[in-house]
Amino acid sequence: MHRTSTKAEAEATLLELPSVLGAYVREDVHGHPREIHVLIGPGPDAGALARDIHGLLEERLEIPIDRRVISVAQLTRNATNGDVADGPSHTGPRGGARPHGSVRRDARAVFRGIESTVEKGRIDVGVRLQWRGEEHAGSAREVETPNGRARAAALATLEAAVSACWEGLRLELDTVSVVQAVDRSFVLVSVLGLARTLGRKPLALVGANAVETDVESAAALATLKAVNRVLSLELG
Repeated sequence: MHRTSTKAEAEATLLELPSVLGAYVREDVHGHPREIHVLIGPGPDAGALARDIHGLLEERLEIPIDRRVISVAQLTRNATNGDVADGPSHTGPRGGARPHGSVRRDARAVFRGIESTVEKGRIDVGVRLQWRGEEHAGSAREVETPNGRARAAALATLEAAVSACWEGLRLELDTVSVVQAVDRSFVLVSVLGLARTLGRKPLALVGANAVETDVESAAALATLKAVNRVLSLELG
């Protein structure tokens, strides 16, 4: 099977864009991009930029690229700790309407802790969230690699988040990646949300958080940032 790697060229092309702070591309078996994660600064319209990225990469790489594999996480203006705005990030058919309506502050789930243990090349991660005085827990196991650590923490966070809802909300992990940007590491998480309040199509949500102490904590916080607005609408 002939395989031509596009990862290096794709990441270099993305970093040429002034608003792009970091980029990570994962290839498929043919060497074509199957995941494209971009971290941008405040200001630009993320949806419009994703469309521009799609066109630019197809032109440079000279191969078709599915718009649904592009996710864009945007830092907020007060992002001293790698905070990002939550909301849709994909430009393909996955994306639905942005969640709307008022959200009470006490409806947001709060991160309360994370524990992890490693045994025989596997990592077990447990995450605790709190909503109105009640704790909700989730757990997951993955292969003990940097990406596996992040994935386990993200899955555990989603399990805890869904357990806080009565019914009707589905949150599925789409992708997780660790991106280098502005001399720091960030965990980017993309989640698909499905509920009656979100419309008929799955809503693509994205979150990011800087790695301050460990990858697991950053992934858990990034996941919570991605889903907390949708979660607040369901809980509220």
